Amino acid sequence: MTKTLLKSAFAIGVVAAAAGCASNGDATQSQIDQAMRKAESAQTTANEAQRTANRAMQTAQEAKSSSQANSQRIERMFETSQRK
Repeated sequence: MTKTLLKSAFAIGVVAAAAGCASNGDATQSQIDQAMRKAESAQTTANEAQRTANRAMQTAQEAKSSSQANSQRIERMFETSQRK
């Protein structure tokens, strides 16, 4: 995901730079700056999404571990009750 955003930002920069060769330099620089701000914002959003996904994965792993421990306890209790 990060690589895609960086490639997109680079492509936007190249297009903006190419457009600058044919038009006014100040307006082009403004467009390049705007494109860079958007790319940086997208990168920040992607980073936040990755952190959220990582936290969700950790929570899911903890829940799975807890569930497995509970299943083992219940199974031991069942076996103990069957022996009586």
